[in-house]
Amino acid sequence: MMYLRKILVTTDLSEHSLAAMEYAASFGLLYSSTLYLLHVIDARVAQRHTEEEARRALDEFIVKHVSPDVPLTPVIRQGHPSFEIRKFAEQEGVDLIVIATHGRTGLRHMVMGSVAERTVRHSNVPVLSVKPRPLRENLLLKEDVEKELHLR
Repeated sequence: MMYLRKILVTTDLSEHSLAAMEYAASFGLLYSSTLYLLHVIDARVAQRHTEEEARRALDEFIVKHVSPDVPLTPVIRQGHPSFEIRKFAEQEGVDLIVIATHGRTGLRHMVMGSVAERTVRHSNVPVLSVKPRPLRENLLLKEDVEKELHLR
C-alpha cells in the first residue's frame, strides 16, 4: 500500500490553481498528510515582486480560498517555477506533487510553455496534473467541431 505522507500543491495564486488545492486537500485528509502550498516567484518577474509581497499575496490567497480545516504549510521560493517545484519536492521528500494546468494550447502554449508539463516530464516524484473544472467542462468534442464546420 502506498502512503502519501507529504503532498506538495503548487499555486500561481490564480483561480485555476484551486483545482489542485481541492485534490491535495482531499488526499491530505484521506492520508493524514503534511500539505505544502508552494508559490514560486518567477525569476523573470522577480525584480517586480518581492518575497514579502509574495508572502502577503499567498496569505491572502489562503484566507480567501482555503478552508481553515485544511492544515498546510505555505512556502515561497524564487526561481524558475518547474525547477523550484521539483527541487523543493526532492529536498522535502514529498510523495506527490499536485499541480493545476491552465489549459493553454497552440501558440500561447508554445511561447509561454507549461510549468505543469515541464514538472510532469522532469520530476522524479509522482505528479498529479489537474485540469480546472471550467476547462474540463468546455472541452471541444469531435461532434462539436463537425457541427460547427457543417460536416454532418
